[in-house]
Amino acid sequence: MKKSKKLLAALLSGVMTLSLAACGGGSASQETTNTAAPSTAQTEETGTAAAADLAFEPYEDELVVQLGRLASPHTISSLYEGDTLEDNPYTRYVKEKLNISFEDVIEANDEDYKKQISLAVASGDLPDIFTVTDYNTLVELVDNDLIYDLTDVYEKYVCDYVRGVYDSFDGRCMEMVTFDGRLMALPGSNPDNGVPILCWMRKDWLDQLNLNPDEDGDLCITIEDIENIAKAFVDADISGKGTVGIALADNVGDAQGLYGAMGGFADIWLQNEDGSIEWGTFADDSVKNTWELLNRWFKEGLLDPQFGTRTADDVNSLLINNQCGIAFGPWHTPDWRFTHVKDANPEAQYIAYTMKDADGKVNAYHENAVGSFVAVRKDYEHPEAAVKILNVVFGDLATATAETAPEVAQFVKDGGDNFCRPYQIEVIPYENTEKYFTEHTAVLNGEMTPEQCTTAENRNTSEAMMKYLEDPDNVTSETSAGWKAYNSRIIGCGASIGKLKENGNANWISPLYPPTMPVMAQKKTTIDTLELQAYIKIVTGEEPISYFDEMKEKWYANGGSDIIAELEEYYQK
Repeated sequence: MKKSKKLLAALLSGVMTLSLAACGGGSASQETTNTAAPSTAQTEETGTAAAADLAFEPYEDELVVQLGRLASPHTISSLYEGDTLEDNPYTRYVKEKLNISFEDVIEANDEDYKKQISLAVASGDLPDIFTVTDYNTLVELVDNDLIYDLTDVYEKYVCDYVRGVYDSFDGRCMEMVTFDGRLMALPGSNPDNGVPILCWMRKDWLDQLNLNPDEDGDLCITIEDIENIAKAFVDADISGKGTVGIALADNVGDAQGLYGAMGGFADIWLQNEDGSIEWGTFADDSVKNTWELLNRWFKEGLLDPQFGTRTADDVNSLLINNQCGIAFGPWHTPDWRFTHVKDANPEAQYIAYTMKDADGKVNAYHENAVGSFVAVRKDYEHPEAAVKILNVVFGDLATATAETAPEVAQFVKDGGDNFCRPYQIEVIPYENTEKYFTEHTAVLNGEMTPEQCTTAENRNTSEAMMKYLEDPDNVTSETSAGWKAYNSRIIGCGASIGKLKENGNANWISPLYPPTMPVMAQKKTTIDTLELQAYIKIVTGEEPISYFDEMKEKWYANGGSDIIAELEEYYQK
């Protein structure tokens, strides 16, 4: 297997301009063969119109696709009563358009899903089509010749809209799934969807205590501002339940927003101008200083007394139980985290801030252009189905209306989760997040109507948002989707897109996203454990801050230096 030279070193180098052509529409050709699949054995067709027909041509006989898919509790909870992940508005729409139905042979959440896919890889008994959640698994599938070469299928069946989305990343999405010049999977796109990390605060608590950490109104605050608010929440026991000032999950990266506010980054690979590579945790003293600060907060009772033992779900429980009013996350955190807080605490309101360092800079890093993938098993008889499903779910529905896709439109308005779709990826253009903010803001300002939004999603969410704003103090099951949309696309994006752009103080860097190579596979887990253990010990006071330097030496000695040498050789090729 040979990847493109330096394919990952050049990832995420800036905003690309998008020029999209609409998909060929839903009027597929009705002239199908007498087999289940209009595949490559069909009569050759040429021209743009014919290609558009192929992209959406339905199967004459129903095609049942065996899927491997993610199934989180949040996703399942958003389904209508009686629906399943195999049978819901999204899958019914695919059935209507393509005559494809689904049987989930692997349906699990997060780590359990990865384990089940690993077992399927080991046995060779793979689903027809399945979501791949990490790059290492994709490489393993390619190396073992277990998945279908989609190069010709993609070129023949992809619609213009989906092709345009991938093109907006200037090749960075397709490079990730190209091996020896062949397309081995369909990539999900990631337009910096999780960055910058924001500090979210309970606005109702701020108002109750007459507090405002953002006097100049630029939605950008400092570490000191965060500390002051956390102290005020704790001192007043604003929750009445023994308020926790700040809670973090049991991993080094959960404090990434705080590292940025201290001037640095943890747990990412950085390449210097001379080509040398270093681990972000040790690039400067920012992470060390953050751990020292967290230790002080821990001793002063501002940081969760159970720090180091809580999972992300445990931190969510603190928020839902109304015990913690400060959280860290991207602009879309209300969609999947705070919606449960709002359900349990109707009075809850949030406001979001970017976090600046001592020089006034908001430090953020570009994410990998691709996070997850869709693959097809090697011997599947109908590989074109994978591309057709992609066209319908991410092309046709992107421009659909309440008239053309009424059930899906209503499901979105009702808060249906995107991952109820057959594929647990996103295929959205690079500038999508900015479009969320600008179009929804324009609708609220009366500068455009929901119908004038450029995507079906924005039309649906802007309508839901306006319905919520008719009575924002009384959120019901009918307006909860509008509450989520407003808090993510106006409150969240208002800080991460609107004000950040207006302030002009973003400092973006582009990390490396290497595959797992032999030395890394052998030694990375050991040094990750060293780092995590030191983090918990230093913050909780079990070890002094000087232990950071001891851990750093052990990190290099136990594999860090070898991994860096391996990476530098890889990126110099």
